[in-house]
Amino acid sequence: MSCEVDKADNLKVVSSDSHFSDFTGVHPSKIKQGKLFLNDIIHPQDRETVRRTICKKDSQYVYLDFTILNKDGEAVYVHCTGNNVEGTTRCRLTLADVSRSQKQSVELKNKADIMKELVDLVYAGVCLFKVTSNMEFEALYLNKACCEMFGTTKNIVYSKRRYKLDELIYKGDKSAVFQAVGAAMATQKPIDMEIRVKIAKDEIRWCKFGAAIHRYDDDGCPIFHGIFSDINNVKMAEEDADEERDLMIKIFKNLPGPLFTASLDAPFILDVVSSDFIKLIGYSRKEFFEDFGGDLTRLMVAKEVPVAEHALVVSSEGKSTAKATYTLRTKSGKHMIVRDRRRIVEGENGQKASIGILRDITEHAKSKFETLDL
Repeated sequence: MSCEVDKADNLKVVSSDSHFSDFTGVHPSKIKQGKLFLNDIIHPQDRETVRRTICKKDSQYVYLDFTILNKDGEAVYVHCTGNNVEGTTRCRLTLADVSRSQKQSVELKNKADIMKELVDLVYAGVCLFKVTSNMEFEALYLNKACCEMFGTTKNIVYSKRRYKLDELIYKGDKSAVFQAVGAAMATQKPIDMEIRVKIAKDEIRWCKFGAAIHRYDDDGCPIFHGIFSDINNVKMAEEDADEERDLMIKIFKNLPGPLFTASLDAPFILDVVSSDFIKLIGYSRKEFFEDFGGDLTRLMVAKEVPVAEHALVVSSEGKSTAKATYTLRTKSGKHMIVRDRRRIVEGENGQKASIGILRDITEHAKSKFETLDL
């Protein structure tokens, strides 16, 4: 819609098209009579700005945005282009209703602000980074948790100096990360791995690193959406547990006697066995754990398995020991009758397990049966 105003007469509308007339609700005849002043229908907060811009000297064209009231008194946001008529005090105005676009823009901005707040509340490092042609990870966005993790601020990240995440990756893990990023670029599959990163004060911590391609920039460089979760405490606990387990295995292997360990829930799935245990069954350690999965029932007479399990449960009720007798088939094909004695132990976390020892009682059992036959 368009109109023409007189700058020297309080922005009086001297002519307009039908769209402007319909918008303001003022009949064209009334407008020709000078009954409408643009200043009266401009939102009060914008009046001074509009007047100053339109009446600016030595400016043939003007561009501005402001709020105007329609015939129902509703505020409408418009974009205006003005053309000052040379040699007169008049200015031709063309106005476009951009209130819907402006409203959508405001809504999108509000949503973006809310999303940023929510992302900052996430207890993990959320980031957006670009992989350049030189395989540098240029940070485009870091949430609050990510900044705290890496000992930086958003001001540094958004400064002219490029903030490169690849420089924070522990040198021993860089090759694996680059390979994972390359694979993600080739297959479009997400990254999921555990890496070490340098955080504030040059401290090295374990993180769960997940990332996926979010989009590509104008140069074709992939932009990844990534997340860093601090798992250092879990990783340290796992390493301590692994060290304790390795130490226990080392000690256990060298203990005399056919010893083994197993959980109470799966009494015949063995965790660790001694060297004498391996000698007793005749199979190698590799054969027992890789071929049989550490499952002792694979060497037992099938019908004796439920009986032996029942015996262990019954004999351990309310006690710290358990026992059972069953037959094992050794690698040589020999059937050996063994007595299984176990001691139930409880760890610091309250989880119970058993330490057992096997004793070959084949000859004793045979002599017993022979005596009974006599």
